[in-house]
Amino acid sequence: MYSEVTAGVTHGLRRLGGAVTGTVSRLGYAARFLVAVMWHSPQAFRRIGLTLREIYFAGVLSLVIILMSGMFVGMVLSLQGYETLKRYGADEQLGILVALALVRELGPVIAGLLFASRAGSAIT
Repeated sequence: MYSEVTAGVTHGLRRLGGAVTGTVSRLGYAARFLVAVMWHSPQAFRRIGLTLREIYFAGVLSLVIILMSGMFVGMVLSLQGYETLKRYGADEQLGILVALALVRELGPVIAGLLFASRAGSAIT
C-alpha cells in the first residue's frame, strides 16, 4: 500500500517537474532568441524605447484579436459539432471535441495566421 502511494506521488512530481522544466526551457530559448536579435541589430540598442514599443504593439496587442477569434471559432465549432454529435447520440462529448480540436489542431494554426497578419499589417 505504501509503495503504491509513493509511486503515485513520485509520478505526479515527475510530471510536474517535467512541465516546469519544459516551460522554463522554452522561456529560456525565447530570451536567448531576443538577445541574439538585439545583439545582431545595433540599431535596436540606440532606440531601445522604440524597439520595446514595437514588440509590445506587434505582440501583446495581437493577443486581443487572437483571443476573440479563438472564442468565436470555439462557438462555431460547438454549434456545428453539437448537431453532428446529436445525430449519433454522443452530444455529451462536445466539450472534449471542442477542447481537443481548438488546443491541438485549430488553435495554433489560427493564432499563427492571425499573429503574422496582424504584425505584418502593422509594420507596413
